[in-house]
Amino acid sequence: MAERIRVALIGCGGISQAHARGYLQSPDLFEVVACCDERKELAEERAQQLGATVVATDYRQVLARDDVDAVDICLPHHLHAEVAIAAAEAGKHVLVEKPIANTLDDADAMIAAARKAGVILMVAHNERYMPVYRKAKELVEQGILGRLFLARADHNQFVRVNDRHWLWRKATAGGGVLIGSGIHRVDILRWIVGDIVRVWHRQTLVPERFSDEVEAASVTIFEFADGAIGELTCTWTAYAAPTAPWYELLWLYGTDGSLHNVGGLFVASEKLPEGQGKFVQIPLPNEDSFVNEIRHFGECVRDGKTPLTSGEEGRKSLAVVIAAYQAAQTGEGVSVPA
Repeated sequence: MAERIRVALIGCGGISQAHARGYLQSPDLFEVVACCDERKELAEERAQQLGATVVATDYRQVLARDDVDAVDICLPHHLHAEVAIAAAEAGKHVLVEKPIANTLDDADAMIAAARKAGVILMVAHNERYMPVYRKAKELVEQGILGRLFLARADHNQFVRVNDRHWLWRKATAGGGVLIGSGIHRVDILRWIVGDIVRVWHRQTLVPERFSDEVEAASVTIFEFADGAIGELTCTWTAYAAPTAPWYELLWLYGTDGSLHNVGGLFVASEKLPEGQGKFVQIPLPNEDSFVNEIRHFGECVRDGKTPLTSGEEGRKSLAVVIAAYQAAQTGEGVSVPA
């Protein structure tokens, strides 16, 4: 491998812009050599931004190149498995956007291909690289909240895509807001609170604002392995002004304290002198989770480390989502598959 990791970006749509920030701020780790998208103009635009000299419209073209060490897959969900498996078989390390895939069978095939080839497979669950969630996990592990017994999370967003977009279709997206965005919250809850073993789930279509095929709003109840319970509310149809960002909330309740991230990170705890009986704000560094994520990928490739958001971790979060969709169909609680 060259001194820097030579990357091909496969998929140059919206989320690739966030990944691009990571490469632009990590010239010590990466050289982006190729950009690929079936829409050539997008590949050209991203290549110009990142200084890549190769533009392609077929991912097979970049996988055949000897000057590519790793690929970053920013494609629609249903294409993740095909491209990731081909990349691993070509000896390329793989960073793939979340969810890892639309099905557990595809996720298993991706993991198996990476293991067989001896390459890194990392899922881009960028929120584990956010300072707010890293600090929340640290406080929980330090016992500041005591034993966790309840967790609440929200994802609220107004998604503006037309009916030709792949997010509207189950065949391409795998589902709606839960697999598309709520899986971020699932992953954070799993990481901070612990394994989720059983789920109950309700969801609804909002065809006036979004697809008539996949859910635009959902509520999920979790049972964690240690007996804690949790709740996740998601929507892609939270009507707002065009410039309004989405918001994501987390509340954790323990026997000795509580934590939330409304406008920062706030903790009230019997174990903090300044936080007894009131919430105090915890200082956080100003960091970009996508930059942290991209750098972590590079360090794992360079040093042979297992990623924090490995293929196996991505599969576990997907398994919770799959169980939730099954619960919506049966109307009953469903155990999360191993």
